[in-house]
Amino acid sequence: MGAKTINCLFKEIQTMATKKSNQFSVFGTRPTDSIYLPDVPYSIRLNCKDGGLFVGGSEAQHRKTNPDQKIDISIIKVSKFFGSLGKTKNVLWLQLFYVAAPNVDVSILPPNTVCCSYIKKQSISHLFNQVLEVMDHDDPGFGIFTLSFNREMGENGVYYSVDFDWRSRESEEEQQQLDLIAAFMLTYKEQLIDLEGTRDLTCVDGWTAQQLQALTAQRQELEGIENRSLPAA
Repeated sequence: MGAKTINCLFKEIQTMATKKSNQFSVFGTRPTDSIYLPDVPYSIRLNCKDGGLFVGGSEAQHRKTNPDQKIDISIIKVSKFFGSLGKTKNVLWLQLFYVAAPNVDVSILPPNTVCCSYIKKQSISHLFNQVLEVMDHDDPGFGIFTLSFNREMGENGVYYSVDFDWRSRESEEEQQQLDLIAAFMLTYKEQLIDLEGTRDLTCVDGWTAQQLQALTAQRQELEGIENRSLPAA
């Protein structure tokens, strides 16, 4: 091996060492072969006023999907809460932790990343009606839920409810993702918590109807007292 060849190899090694020493990450990196749980839950607003998925606010620039788009997701955890979220006060909420299916465009939802959303009223009924139908022949948690928005008409005009369809996993990618989810849940299930989103909510998993009615009456009474104590305009 000549001196010139040795010198070239030495320079290549130096270059590789320099590149390696300059590689660092401030916020960490998202793994490519496992489910990713961000330090702060990736919050997706299922906007029932305008219809669609929104991230970071409710203005046009925050919109990720239109009302007529359908998004496939894997739901990995659900919990029931009661209380106030945004402008909606003292109602039952369902907290959803989920991961976008492999066919979802990365411009809409990040791949294999745990997302968190909340639904209420009709949307909760739509989900559980679908779950009960699927239970007749399969385990709903093993399949793919297709999230969409139904246009409704109410006293205050047009609004949207969240609807859910279900299907079995079809592609190899979808089957592989189920394996990733199973491995993730074995380790991180207890870490699926949204402290910010639930600061004004009470977890009511396992509560009876009577307990919920008592909590509802208590909150309504407190709300009435607070309203009466406000100074007159």
